[in-house]
Amino acid sequence: MIEFTVFQRGDQAVGFRVQGHAGYAEAGRDIVCAAVSVLVYNFINSAERFADTVFDVRDRGDELSCRFPAALNARARLLFDSMLFGIEQVAEQYPEHVQIRRVRGH
Repeated sequence: MIEFTVFQRGDQAVGFRVQGHAGYAEAGRDIVCAAVSVLVYNFINSAERFADTVFDVRDRGDELSCRFPAALNARARLLFDSMLFGIEQVAEQYPEHVQIRRVRGH
């Protein structure tokens, strides 16, 4: 299962972590893993290119964490909200393969 965790301080997201594997299909054919991966990497790359935002990203293969700068600008926030919306839709369609959690106090 893919576990997508949003770290929050109050109501504001300050980063996220994605870990695990969907297990929907064999490696290289897993459309659930592919969907989540595309959404995550597109958010990071788009925010850096189009919203002038630099993140602290750590990619360990089966776990990727992303910490936001102190203040996320409006363009980067919109891109994050769009990514999260996409992952929520994937989790809705494949609830046994994707779980979203929110952790406060980070």
